[in-house]
Amino acid sequence: MKELFFWKVWSSSERRITIAALAVVLLAVLFFILKSADPLANVIRWDVLSELSEISTVVDILKFDQWQYGISAPSDLVTEQFVASTMETDFLTIRIFWGFIIVGLSFILASLTTMSRFWYLTGMVVFILLVASARLETLGIFGEGNKALFIITITLYTGLSYYFHAFRPDIGIGIRILGISAVSVFLFGLVAFLSPVAFPALTAASYSLPIWLLISIVFLLISATEIVAALVWLSTSGQNKIGKSGLTNFLVISILYLISLVLLYLKNTRQIDWNLSLLSPVYLAIAAGVLGIWGFKKRADSTNGLLSFRSNGFWLYMGMFIVTAAFAAYACGTANDPLIEVLEDVVVNGQLAMSIVFLFYILVNFYSVFKQGLAVHKVLYKPMRFGLTQTRLFGFAGVVILFSVQRLLPVYQGIAGYFNGLGDLYSNTREYPLAEQYYKMALQQEFQNHKSNYALASLALNQGDKVAAAYYFRQALLKNPSPQAYAGLTGVLMQESLFFDAVFSLQEGLRTFPENGELLNNLGMLYAKTNVADSAYYYLDRAERTSKRPEVPATNLLAIWARSTDSGLLDSLANNSNSKKYLSWQANWLAVQNLRQDFSKQDFQKNAIKQDSSLSVSGLAYLVNYARNQAVVDSLPAAFLPKLAGKNQLLSEDLLLASLYPEFYSGNKLKAIETLSVWAEQGGEKNKLHHKILGHWLLQVGLYDLAIKHLGNVDGIEGTLGQAVGYALSGQQAIGGLLLERMQEKEPNAALQKLQSSLVSIKPPKTKADSLFVIAQKSPSDKNYAAAIHANPFDARIVSAAAEYFRQKKQIPRAYRIVLDALKFNDRASLLWEEYTILSVLQGLTGQADEGEAQVKELASPADYQAFVTRYQPMRALIEKQRAEFQ
Repeated sequence: MKELFFWKVWSSSERRITIAALAVVLLAVLFFILKSADPLANVIRWDVLSELSEISTVVDILKFDQWQYGISAPSDLVTEQFVASTMETDFLTIRIFWGFIIVGLSFILASLTTMSRFWYLTGMVVFILLVASARLETLGIFGEGNKALFIITITLYTGLSYYFHAFRPDIGIGIRILGISAVSVFLFGLVAFLSPVAFPALTAASYSLPIWLLISIVFLLISATEIVAALVWLSTSGQNKIGKSGLTNFLVISILYLISLVLLYLKNTRQIDWNLSLLSPVYLAIAAGVLGIWGFKKRADSTNGLLSFRSNGFWLYMGMFIVTAAFAAYACGTANDPLIEVLEDVVVNGQLAMSIVFLFYILVNFYSVFKQGLAVHKVLYKPMRFGLTQTRLFGFAGVVILFSVQRLLPVYQGIAGYFNGLGDLYSNTREYPLAEQYYKMALQQEFQNHKSNYALASLALNQGDKVAAAYYFRQALLKNPSPQAYAGLTGVLMQESLFFDAVFSLQEGLRTFPENGELLNNLGMLYAKTNVADSAYYYLDRAERTSKRPEVPATNLLAIWARSTDSGLLDSLANNSNSKKYLSWQANWLAVQNLRQDFSKQDFQKNAIKQDSSLSVSGLAYLVNYARNQAVVDSLPAAFLPKLAGKNQLLSEDLLLASLYPEFYSGNKLKAIETLSVWAEQGGEKNKLHHKILGHWLLQVGLYDLAIKHLGNVDGIEGTLGQAVGYALSGQQAIGGLLLERMQEKEPNAALQKLQSSLVSIKPPKTKADSLFVIAQKSPSDKNYAAAIHANPFDARIVSAAAEYFRQKKQIPRAYRIVLDALKFNDRASLLWEEYTILSVLQGLTGQADEGEAQVKELASPADYQAFVTRYQPMRALIEKQRAEFQ
């Protein structure tokens, strides 16, 4: 335990800084693991492309005893595909990267200040050369191409570090780290406030990339033998037996470890194609780095004072560890696969070559110690025959040999990664020709790398060059295929109307990524477009089970059910569906409910309307379907849909028509019919639909003549059947039967023949207005009569009785208004003209009264007219007498 917690014997300030360093390393490693889980997800989003289509549903229904008359009106369906976005830069990753770099660099430079003069000067010279390679003048501080920032950087770092090294060797490591960190923060603040470039953090990261790559390579090679060293400790620590047991165990696990490295090397060099995900270089690098925290202490102690672990070795190692983890996270965060592969090759090649030599070193020096069953790990870095320096030189030579076998591909990949970083920079600054040049330079170094090809495809899409985009997407699939590249290629092929090529592309993608939900969904939707419902359902069902966003394929399944499923099966599927809050799914669910004619209460999804009142495709579909499905129970859409139409001009026609449904069924029927009447007279693309809906609504409120007129403008069975119903309800069954007979001659239909026989006995269905009128007659009140009028403001019996009630209550203007409203569409009802005449004379409007009396005489029977005159003449005489006396 004393060796494990070695810092416990250090001073309190050193212990605090050690714990802080370990915490930073942990955070850096977690940052790396988070970014390495799915590098492409850091720069490529899976967007959802929603498409709108219509399906005929029957929501306007007039029910009779044994049958019903309904008309079809469109409900909206949403279908969705996954679209891989163009490649973008995650700037949060860049900012976090620089945060760790500041800390790691501070540890490295602080450790240099505690070394001997030779190593301090050597380290600072190397540091100056590395900073010079970073091209700080690209940040534009004090003018384009000005070297002032480089001079300031070198002056501050070297000046402060030399002060610590030469003049204040007594200062603790904590103050040194804080001092150098303060310089770093000052320089970054200077850049942030004074740099004129658009993305200073990205600019600095792109041009300084070789520095962090070099430090990472050095660290990975330094820690390359730590796993073997840990195996020595595992085999010999706490050993109670004397003999070969320790050696045997060590050889077995060491050989297994080396075999795994050989397999990884063969896989990385494309000599085998095995799934070795459990032996990822990521795990090996992290394991070696963590083990090196303790292993490096033993190595430092074996240098005979050249490197003091407590004074500088630990801080140097931790700084390099932090920089390496941050740089690996940066490579993954930008999906720079050439850089990722360089680091993987360094891990695998370094551990393979150096571990083989290190194993030889162990056996040559400590074979006898192993045989004695002693704790070899305690003397591991005290060789007896073969020296450590020789071991490291031979190990490094082995790494070079392995790289040479790869024809120096990792070197070219490192250069490609550098150019990719510059391409990202200029792509973000919208200097596309320069970005394209750098990405192509990266391809010259490694032509199959995914990053460059996908980035060039993104640039081609941004510039509208679909041919080039398809070419680069195909190139991106050569070495490191990705679902995103397959989706991008499919999208381009679909835009070029190459449907079967798109299908084949997705099928190829699914052979590579059989459980990718996005590709499964997209292939299902392509089959849906060819009406191959079984294949579409198969792929969408798999997509729902595998996708990270199962609500998208679930939405598409609803759309397919709505299009291709009979009513019985649709009911069964709908009853077994799990509800989802996803707006597109809700829109399709309402469309399915409209198909099923299920208008039960549904909760309104407030997220359908954005804060800025703009509507998405799914938002539009949901609102339209909701307005139709919930028209009877929710009148609110009648109020807010017209407002949304004003802010969404391209969608205004659909929104306004949808708003009329709740207006008619639970709002102001007069307003709905007035508005729709105006639209029907104006003509337009949806003129027949307007006539059809208006005709049906007029049938519902008992205005049969007007309904027949509007339905006469509707082609097909819906218009003819509606006219027949209108004639039958108005007492002209013979004409209605004749219309059905003519239709039967054109299109024989057994159902029509049956309907024709029942048309003779058809009666107007009982409505909500009838029930409310009975209540108002039994219990007369303002509320009850207002409810009856609201249910049907055109029914002559209801309006006449309500007007008489309000007239008796001395509410003449109110009575007069409801009569006028009814007469706007029901001007052939003598009862309304009677009330109109009486109310006109009561208000002294004798001219209107005379007109009303003439209409009563024309429309009413002689007996009814005589009865009206008997009531009306005394009333008029009294009014005229009062007027004469007043004058």
